[in-house]
Amino acid sequence: MNIQNEPKVSLVSICNALVTGLSALPNTKSIVANGQTYTLAEVLAPLKAYAPLPAATAEAKSAYSAAVAKEAAAKAAAAAMIEDVAKPYLQQRLGKSSPALVNYGLEPVKVPQKSAATKAAAAQKSAATRKALGTKGPDQRKAAKKALAAPPAAPASTKSSS
Repeated sequence: MNIQNEPKVSLVSICNALVTGLSALPNTKSIVANGQTYTLAEVLAPLKAYAPLPAATAEAKSAYSAAVAKEAAAKAAAAAMIEDVAKPYLQQRLGKSSPALVNYGLEPVKVPQKSAATKAAAAQKSAATRKALGTKGPDQRKAAKKALAAPPAAPASTKSSS
């Protein structure tokens, strides 16, 4: 039997049984093993020290798990409050790209910088769309509206001679 591989509960019960049994042996003040002499106190000290530790470890692990769960719930609540309430409020009040947001621990929204090539491509697409769809600018629209609003010219009457 390899004691090192014993489950904790089993090892604790072995330690407790050894402490009880060795303490109850009459006339046992020292123990000789592997050519060395140990006092009874030297043998019992590590056994007594280990016995309560697995229960304490399990309790600490349970407390740690509970603390981690509590932290995760608090983190989720804080993140939701920041994303759903504080951030939109401050962005509305100060502006989405305001440098003052840094004072509140928030990053300002970066305004996208378009390159000259992107702007030129957009202008070409806009012109092609206008040409394809026949859309007009504001001056052409005004002229078209005036033409529609003007009274139609009287048709030329054709008299027939008999």
